[in-house]
Amino acid sequence: MDKAIITSCSTKYFIRLINLLGSIKINHPSHPKIYVYDLGLLPAFRKELEKIDSVEVLKMPHFCNFWRSCFPWKTYIFAHPIAKLNFYLDAGCQVLRPLDEIFGAIDEDDYFTVDQGVELKNIIPKEYKDLFELDDSYDALNTVTAGIFGFKNIPYINTILGKLHNWALAGLCLGFSPKEQWRNKGKNKNVFIRNCKMFRHDLTLLNIVLRKNIQNLKIHDFKKHGSDLSLYEHPHQLILNFHLNNS
Repeated sequence: MDKAIITSCSTKYFIRLINLLGSIKINHPSHPKIYVYDLGLLPAFRKELEKIDSVEVLKMPHFCNFWRSCFPWKTYIFAHPIAKLNFYLDAGCQVLRPLDEIFGAIDEDDYFTVDQGVELKNIIPKEYKDLFELDDSYDALNTVTAGIFGFKNIPYINTILGKLHNWALAGLCLGFSPKEQWRNKGKNKNVFIRNCKMFRHDLTLLNIVLRKNIQNLKIHDFKKHGSDLSLYEHPHQLILNFHLNNS
């Protein structure tokens, strides 16, 4: 298979998923097949998705005992490509125009990342700087979002994203920053306190693994590829992302 659009959803975000799928159908009618990982959908919701043309629902394997806690499931998706060119979108996104340009970038560059407007130092715990040998030169680098991410199914990209998944399996996605302990509850409850302004689980790990393994990382403009202000900041905006800004 040449191309795939991939997303994921639980019952809580089903309405947003329907909005994403509708936006793809309307604004990119020649879209490739869409794969939806089931993160806990009601059976009725899953049946509704299975009726939509060119949409396939995939079961998320319970690959570790905390697979739903702090987003390790997203690292599984990245580490298991479905097609040659894979484009992942969070269910909270909305497609505004055809995605051919993005698939072209994935094919040419082997990956596709979007700026998140946050410096790396804000999401990297001090202990992770030591663990991954990140000196102060990394602090001011831009972060990329994990909610809009393209990856090519080739050995060196698979190796990088395999490392990411292994780090998540080791529990490095778990934890919360000291000022965000109010989020440490429910299925995400754990004992880890991460020493940074805003620890971002899978996103923190994704940024580390990309920066450590890809020199001169190419990052695309968030105003065109993921701003939460539709059509106001960029006249040719491709994707609207309601969850991009973590500041």
